[in-house]
Amino acid sequence: MVDVSKGSKTDLTADRYTVTITATNAAAVDLMAVALNDRGEVRTDADFVFFNNPSAAGISLIDPHTAQVDLRAVPADIDRLVVAASTEAQGLRFADVAALAIDVTSQGEAFHFIPPLLATETVVQLVALYRRHGRWRLDAIGQGYANGLASFAREFGISVDDEPSPSAVPVSRAAPTAPVAAPINMTKVAVVLSKESPTKTATIDLRKSQDDPNWVLTVGLEWDGRGATYDSNGRVKRYGIGDLDVYFFCRNENTNDYTVISGDPGRRGSLREWPFVQHYGDSPGPGKGNKPAVEQVRVLPQENGDLLVNIYQSVDNGTGAINTFGRPRCAIRYGRAGSNGLPGPDADEILVYVGNNRNSYWATVAHIDVQDGILTVDGTTHYSTGRTERMPGLDSAGRWVGQPADGPVGQSKKANNGQGLTHYDGKCPPPKRRSK
Repeated sequence: MVDVSKGSKTDLTADRYTVTITATNAAAVDLMAVALNDRGEVRTDADFVFFNNPSAAGISLIDPHTAQVDLRAVPADIDRLVVAASTEAQGLRFADVAALAIDVTSQGEAFHFIPPLLATETVVQLVALYRRHGRWRLDAIGQGYANGLASFAREFGISVDDEPSPSAVPVSRAAPTAPVAAPINMTKVAVVLSKESPTKTATIDLRKSQDDPNWVLTVGLEWDGRGATYDSNGRVKRYGIGDLDVYFFCRNENTNDYTVISGDPGRRGSLREWPFVQHYGDSPGPGKGNKPAVEQVRVLPQENGDLLVNIYQSVDNGTGAINTFGRPRCAIRYGRAGSNGLPGPDADEILVYVGNNRNSYWATVAHIDVQDGILTVDGTTHYSTGRTERMPGLDSAGRWVGQPADGPVGQSKKANNGQGLTHYDGKCPPPKRRSK
């Protein structure tokens, strides 16, 4: 059984799958699905699958909690099968449903997905099976709708009555309309994430730039140095010393290739080729010009890639906890460029602080992904186990891996012509399987 996380994309190799939802009060939940063309729309009312229309386009409902999918039977003009669930017929919300999970299984594969906690939602997209470059993939979605079936249906060009129910969902036989995009969130973002934060995620709506090319996205690490001192308001009184190395691990979701962008010679990337990330250069260290140390990249955001920010206390920098380098924090900023080409003072900003007071050589500060124009930062900080120089990475499902077997290994830059890793490119490992 392979656990998949929200937003992950996983290759499928079988032709037939069973999709099952489970919950402690599963009787409150009804399974349903929509079959969508390449515009994200249903073709006709027959593409909405529920227990009064239990079979269409290669997907069949076996009971209220189980569906079977035959990918060989999916028509050529159907690109995506979205599997969803609803509590509307029972007059409940998903806050009333405990331990909701979904399993997608075949004879040779088993995937398990637990959606994020839901509250007022009465409909949730669970997973989708979709075509990509002639192959089928699994998309772990976990997106809920507080406005219920009406909102769900409109997104896919389905017209419903004011108070629909899964047992009788009227569908317009007129030509389907285009899905309604979520409104752009123009609110300025100013978020700080730390180990005390109740939530570890934050988002920036990249669409707010209205395609203005002068808007810039940067991701980087800042630190004040060992021995830095602060006043009672947390402002720096004196910068310290010491260097950290920052490695930006980029995963291609289509190919599962990865590359590492850094300040190391020849490894700074380019905005003209994948992963469209360019490093501004190695930090001169904290205190220069009475400023913190900064290592950052500029990113042209892509929706087929993940970005992982890895901090390395290399063999050249001594031992001790990473947070002794003076409040190290990952900074994600997005806004109109100032005179220096970087996001200006009015930019959106997400800061993620790192530190566990332990002698871990590696820390992963942020996992950054873009989908439908929304940048999401997972600020859950991971640390390597003690005394390992292996750089953390992502597996082919987009999940953090502390010590990839074939991943890069940190080494002395001084002894290796400025190259801080044994290698910088490779293939993400497959997810680890575990028995049920």
